[in-house]
Amino acid sequence: MTRILVGVDASPASVEALRRAAEEAKWREATLEVVYVFQPPEQITAFPVLPERGKDRAPDIEELRNQASDQLGTWLKETDVDLSQIEVEWSVLAERKTAHALIERSKDADLVVVGSRGRGGFAGLRLGSTSEQVTRHARCPVLVVRDSTKD
Repeated sequence: MTRILVGVDASPASVEALRRAAEEAKWREATLEVVYVFQPPEQITAFPVLPERGKDRAPDIEELRNQASDQLGTWLKETDVDLSQIEVEWSVLAERKTAHALIERSKDADLVVVGSRGRGGFAGLRLGSTSEQVTRHARCPVLVVRDSTKD
């Protein structure tokens, strides 16, 4: 294996997915690609107010990408996942559906790792919509990781 793709959204399950993906990348001497997906401006119904842009204007795609990139960087530093011994790349993608972005990226991956459930949806579900779609349509094997704090 040369590339392991992990989708993250700062949920507890995505921390576990990142941890497992990092272990796999280290063991297989693979590159780990950490992917965070955010909705493009046309999909956002309530914009955050950015003082420098004015309250009546939505942020442009590059502002949102930079904010998402900063959030991802901060989140990665706050996790206790050791990424020091592996090659890590990170991608911040503007996409309407997270599953679609991960499925598209899966064609260049040897393994996709996702958390069983993200931050949205219904609490009683065992598998969220993103992980369910990725397992059905990815172009490589998929590992779905549960949030171990729920055991």
